[in-house]
Amino acid sequence: EKMYMYLASDSILFDLVFLFLLFTVSALDDVKNSDSSTLQDSSVRTSEIPAVHIDTECVSITQQADTPPLRANDIFLAEKAGIESEMDPSDISNVSAANLSMAEVLAKKEELADRLEKANEEAIASAIAEEEQLTREIEAEENNDINIETDNDSDFSASMGSGSVSFCGMSMDWNDVLADYEARETWRQSTSWGDIVEEEPARPPGHGIHMHEKLSSPSRKRTIAESKKKHEEKQMKAQQLREKLREEKTLKLQKLLEREKDVRKWKEELLDQRRRMMEEKLLHAEFKREVQLQAIVKKAQEEEAKVNEIAFINTLEAQNKRHDVLSKLKEYEQRLNELQEERQRRQEEKQARDEAVQERKRALEAERQARVEELLMRRKEQEARIEQQRQEKEKAREDAARERARDREERLAALTAAQQEAMEELQKKIQLKHDESIRRHMEQIEQRKEKAAELSSGRHANTDYAPKLTPYERKKQCSLCNVLISSEVYLFSHIKGKKHQQAVRENSSIQGRELSDEEVEHLSLKKYIIDIVVESAALPEPLKDGEERQKNKKKAKKIKARMNSRAKEYESLMETKNCGSDSPYKAKLQRLAKDLLKQLQVQDSGSWANNKVSALDRTLGEITRVLEKKNVADQIAFQVAGGLTALEHILQVVVPTTNVNTASRIPPKSLCNAINVYNLTCSNCSENCTDVLFSNKITFLMDLLIHQLTVYVPDENNAILGRNTNKQVFEGLTTGLLKVSAVVFSCLIANRPEGNSQPATPKISTQEMKNKPSQGDAFNSRVQDLISYVVNIGLINKLHGCFLSVQGPVDENPKMATFLQQATELLHGMCMLCFAVTRRSYSIFDNNRQDPTGLTSALQATDLAGVLHMLYCVLFHGTISDPSTASPKESYTQNTVQVAIQSLQFFNSFAALDLPAFQSIVGAEGLSLAFRHIASSLLGHCSQVSCESLLHEVIVCVGYFTVNHPDNQVIVQSGRHPTVLQKLCQLPFQYFSDPRLIKVLFPSLIAACYNNRQNKIILEQEMSCVLLATFIQDFVQTPGQADNQSYQPGGKSLGSTQDYLELANRFPQETWEEARQFFLKKEKK
Repeated sequence: EKMYMYLASDSILFDLVFLFLLFTVSALDDVKNSDSSTLQDSSVRTSEIPAVHIDTECVSITQQADTPPLRANDIFLAEKAGIESEMDPSDISNVSAANLSMAEVLAKKEELADRLEKANEEAIASAIAEEEQLTREIEAEENNDINIETDNDSDFSASMGSGSVSFCGMSMDWNDVLADYEARETWRQSTSWGDIVEEEPARPPGHGIHMHEKLSSPSRKRTIAESKKKHEEKQMKAQQLREKLREEKTLKLQKLLEREKDVRKWKEELLDQRRRMMEEKLLHAEFKREVQLQAIVKKAQEEEAKVNEIAFINTLEAQNKRHDVLSKLKEYEQRLNELQEERQRRQEEKQARDEAVQERKRALEAERQARVEELLMRRKEQEARIEQQRQEKEKAREDAARERARDREERLAALTAAQQEAMEELQKKIQLKHDESIRRHMEQIEQRKEKAAELSSGRHANTDYAPKLTPYERKKQCSLCNVLISSEVYLFSHIKGKKHQQAVRENSSIQGRELSDEEVEHLSLKKYIIDIVVESAALPEPLKDGEERQKNKKKAKKIKARMNSRAKEYESLMETKNCGSDSPYKAKLQRLAKDLLKQLQVQDSGSWANNKVSALDRTLGEITRVLEKKNVADQIAFQVAGGLTALEHILQVVVPTTNVNTASRIPPKSLCNAINVYNLTCSNCSENCTDVLFSNKITFLMDLLIHQLTVYVPDENNAILGRNTNKQVFEGLTTGLLKVSAVVFSCLIANRPEGNSQPATPKISTQEMKNKPSQGDAFNSRVQDLISYVVNIGLINKLHGCFLSVQGPVDENPKMATFLQQATELLHGMCMLCFAVTRRSYSIFDNNRQDPTGLTSALQATDLAGVLHMLYCVLFHGTISDPSTASPKESYTQNTVQVAIQSLQFFNSFAALDLPAFQSIVGAEGLSLAFRHIASSLLGHCSQVSCESLLHEVIVCVGYFTVNHPDNQVIVQSGRHPTVLQKLCQLPFQYFSDPRLIKVLFPSLIAACYNNRQNKIILEQEMSCVLLATFIQDFVQTPGQADNQSYQPGGKSLGSTQDYLELANRFPQETWEEARQFFLKKEKK
């Protein structure tokens, strides 16, 4: 029973859906008819036509169902007229006038015609389709009967007319009903009726009885009058609806018939147009065929003309060829005849020669046979003679063998007797030689004693040859002058001094005459030069040195604390700035710097393992390969990544080592690699060097350097300083530290604030003007603190000990040569920096000098840190004690030359820093003689080997040595000829003709000869003094070029825009006029 109820409900639902669809279709037809009537009334104004769009690229037709055919026809005709206007012959002529060929024009016209034809076909197809559609609509409308039911139709139709339906008590839109039905379609197909019944919700018991009683209640039944009235109303409404639908159907049929008529008319017009287009196409094809025929005829005519021309040319060529062949044939026949005659003549000559040859052959054969017979006879005779000689020699050999055996026996007997006699004689000779050797040995001992006594007395042939600078084992003292004498150079320099000679002459007992120089020297050596005990004289020195050392240490600590506080301020300021770099290896350098720090963090306090050392060397090698390209961006990127800090941590392992024999945690090779990376990071990179200075990393380098020197150079008394220096100090690590420090100093000099490297800017803001002096002052204060710190920690004294330890050549010791170069370059850089930050506004010849750093005092106390002593020993290590056989060595190796250049640059920079101090140090007893020999020897070397940089440094140094100093002027003209002054005058001719070289030489000659008549006389023997006067006159006339000139050693500027070779930097400007008058004045001979 339950299943039956569900089936009944489903059938009722299907009936309702079917009725709903029928009424929906009729409602849609009514709406369409009403729309058609509305469109008919609005006429052509609100409708659109089939659009035919034709352009040069494409032809498209769009047609809509409600397009009036007349307007569509007019638009199609307009489009066609436009295309025909494009195909007008005048346009064709215009195209041809625009350099288009006839073929292109015809192709264009065909393309347009095809597109027009295609558009016409599409329009015809559209008209036919519309006609068929209208016919179907008319037939459908005629077959549609009006059938209006009166039972329960009005309510349903009303609800359908409103577009909604009420189903099961719910109001639903018809679209929603269809959507729900379609959505449930798949479910109904895949689900059986049993499942559907099971899924229906179960009704409560008694629901059917309840609904039956409710529907059959008396209150729901109508009366007969009400039912009749209701039925009549329904009939009346149905009649009205039928009449309304009949009128709408009539109007719709009329409109459809009219539209069908218009479409048929439009179709006929399109067919006429297609016929006309076909005719035009045929005409065009005929025209094209005529054009092609004309083109073929023209081409044939041209080809025929070409063929005729080619035939004419071939005919001419054939004639010319035939003429050439005939002429060659004649020449060939003529040549053939000549060759035949020549061949016949040669044949006759050959036959004659053959006959003569045969005759000579017969004669030669007869002679040969005669010689052969004669040779055979001689050979037989020779064989017989040889056999006889052999027999005779064999017999003589046997006789000689017997004689030799007899002689051998006799000689053996005699030899035995002679050996016995010689043995006895040899024993006698050995005894005699032994006695003679003892005698010679005793004589040599006596000679050595005499020679030692002679050397201890200081006697020497003369000072023309370089004496030894090796310190005495027992120092000497001049009792007359109370002067300590440490070496042979100091001895002869003191004896030749004016003060000593004057004192000896005043204390002489000889009356009536003045002692000669030889007598003064002999008397000095015998009477006044005595040996002293070094220990007794040096007892109070250690206490004084210890107090001074403690004082310097305290001062150094204060300076370092001040520098560290400034470094913290600088680092905090740099942290706020984003320092970037555009290096292509930025990421790689950052990674390598992190690797260095990571390796240091992982490693414990013991010695590094081999794998750790290899990893460190590999990392340093990669950094070296990147930085060797010398790209500033790479250097800055490595510094920003913390590379210098990592290198400092690596080098800190050296500090705990206080003994030479103590092994370092990291091998020396790895430490040298780290120093090399540090050097590459700072080389020619002003940013990194400035960071090293301002962040106080430079003090770490100085502390490490002084630590290395302290390990190898013990603190000694000045009397024995340098004797106990360990030669390991010249190895790579100390040299690398010196090199890095020198590189940083030179870079700071070249790029200091307010220097000549900055271009002048015409317009700068007030804030920049305020910041520039502050930056320069900060730089100056940092550099002053740095130099003061270096002086107070005793670096100058340690370098002094290293230089004094050098007593021989450096030709075979490149490590020592490199150490000396870097050490002198460091001193040179310190002098340049001190000059730059303390007295840039003063002249070199200004006597008002202030040195808050103490560098000048330290160098003056150590005699220029012993550099002059070192240079003398390096140059004159092979001095021969016998002057008569000595030939001074004036040709040096490259290592020696480089040491000399760096040393002279240091001398010149110190002279620019404090000229009176330089002249007093170098002009003192002992060092003046050494300086004279050094200058003379280097000038001799430059005369043999071209070395312009060394020669210029020597010339400048001699000028500083002699300027306004009469005693030093005497030194350059004394000694063995040619003297230093004569060698300067004997330089190549270019130094007297080339303005650039004149600028180098003439200031030194002026300084050496000014107010010195004897030097001027020597100068006049080699050149004219008028040249010097003219040179001074040129500078006097242009004083603006020489004002405020500053010194630039080695070509590196210490001032703003000056040249160190300028006359104002080498000779006082206030004495130029006096010097000019002095050199113009004629001296009486």
